[in-house]
Amino acid sequence: MEIFAKILAIVVMLIGIAGSIMPVLPGIPLIFLAILGYGWFEGFNLVGVHYIAIIGTLTLLSLLVDYIAGVWGAKRAGSSKLGMFGAALGIIIGMFFGPIGILVGPLVGAFAGEYLVLQNVSQAINVAAGTVVGIFAGIAFKVLLGIGMLISFLVVIF
Repeated sequence: MEIFAKILAIVVMLIGIAGSIMPVLPGIPLIFLAILGYGWFEGFNLVGVHYIAIIGTLTLLSLLVDYIAGVWGAKRAGSSKLGMFGAALGIIIGMFFGPIGILVGPLVGAFAGEYLVLQNVSQAINVAAGTVVGIFAGIAFKVLLGIGMLISFLVVIF
């Protein structure tokens, strides 16, 4: 039964890593739940409270990065406050339209916000592109974090 629990936790964590790329799945929170579930199953002997607290903190950090990455990209591209607001609003609205919405929403939001301020298509496109770069940077961060969490889990349980 213990080997089944280990395999199940690892499979759920791999799905969580995939979820870091596909916004439909809650990637890092799923990894956290797999670790927490395994810890509960084994009585928190191997997977202790301190380890759960560290993984929980990293999970919260990943959620924060997930929400600010697009806005950060817009700011790095020289966005105005309205452009960053448009990117943030686009992220929120885009969540209702699945994976494509997560990418297109902040892109359109940053473009629209920036265009309203400057009336400059070229600058608005630069800001929108910066938003996409920020989103991909956030995805890369979450994938690396998820892989790190999986490796740390394997070290702890084996």
